[in-house]
Amino acid sequence: MIIDYGKRSDILAKVPEAWIEDYDDAWLIPGMIDGHVHYPQYYATAAQGGQLLDWLVQSILPAETAFADPAFANDTAKRFIKHLLSCGTTTAMVFGSQFAHANEALFNAARELGIRLIAGATLMDTPADGIPDALLQTPKQAQADAEKLIAICRDEPLLHYAITPRYALSCSEEMMMMCHELLHNHPETYLQTHINENRNEIRAVLAHFNQCKDYLEVYERYGLVTDRTVLAHNIHPSDGELDRIGQAQCSICHCPSSNLFLGSGLFPLSRHIKHGINIALGTDIGAGVSFSLWSNLSDAYKIQQLQGLSLNPEHLLYLATLGGAKALHLENETGNFSTGKSADFFVLDYTRSDYLSERLRRCNSLEAQLFCLLHLASERQVESTYVRGRRVFFYPS
Repeated sequence: MIIDYGKRSDILAKVPEAWIEDYDDAWLIPGMIDGHVHYPQYYATAAQGGQLLDWLVQSILPAETAFADPAFANDTAKRFIKHLLSCGTTTAMVFGSQFAHANEALFNAARELGIRLIAGATLMDTPADGIPDALLQTPKQAQADAEKLIAICRDEPLLHYAITPRYALSCSEEMMMMCHELLHNHPETYLQTHINENRNEIRAVLAHFNQCKDYLEVYERYGLVTDRTVLAHNIHPSDGELDRIGQAQCSICHCPSSNLFLGSGLFPLSRHIKHGINIALGTDIGAGVSFSLWSNLSDAYKIQQLQGLSLNPEHLLYLATLGGAKALHLENETGNFSTGKSADFFVLDYTRSDYLSERLRRCNSLEAQLFCLLHLASERQVESTYVRGRRVFFYPS
């Protein structure tokens, strides 16, 4: 826990007996909070396949079937968590696998390696062309698997369960109703899903749910839009949807790299802010092509530049730290260096790059340095990552 902060001389005078870990001129940055990432897409990044729906069928769903192999799932879970930690990510909201043993491996890896994890099985039960049968579960089996992991999370302060219908077209009415039942019976859980990511997707959803006026209403009719809900993307919302999302105190996760890679569109941040909606940022691996949320901040900046909004470095850093924590109801736990919060942070050692060192030397303020770091630094400059004061990753010297 962070017990105090301030000038070095003031802090050291208060605790003369303290053990000191000195990182010299490196920056200490609050841990990155990744609000949307797919564990079973770990090896599916940078896959061709066009835009969202075609890309899913051609490249992603076949890759997710590999997690039927317990040994593969176990190995990948550990690699996935280690990779996030190596990027300075200390909290991640994750779409899990369709296979129960793979999700158990993910939670076990998170517990062992020390990340704060919010995750759940990716739910699909609606057959369709291109969807492998192996990825479909029955609502009954999905509920039984969820109950097991929810029980595990009760005794683990860093583990949380997220009910995870993949998106509206992937789930039957029975599956949606089961999701509502889980959310009602376990109010400590989250609900995560996708919304308004791609125009063709939106048209398909409205054609299938033709009694609904917009995409959000599909989730509303099953009671899935609450203050514990995190909706990924929302690139193409109507004003009515934004108004209702704000009223429900539901959160949105913006995935900059993913939106650019799939050509999904430009996220309207200003419109979301106008409606008082909490925003997290996500890497959205595997549509995103960088596991580093820090690197995604550069794309977030560029996306807003294209819409006439120039974000300052403080706002960018906020979106990936305290802003994400607020979106996930963890602002009392993590997100910045306030006294009493978990000591979640990473060490960004810019001196590993001669160019970065020289570039920062030419900045006239810390704010200018931060802005450069947000665009020029990467996971290669992450020296160590800490969660709850425990070093969970370090770059071997």
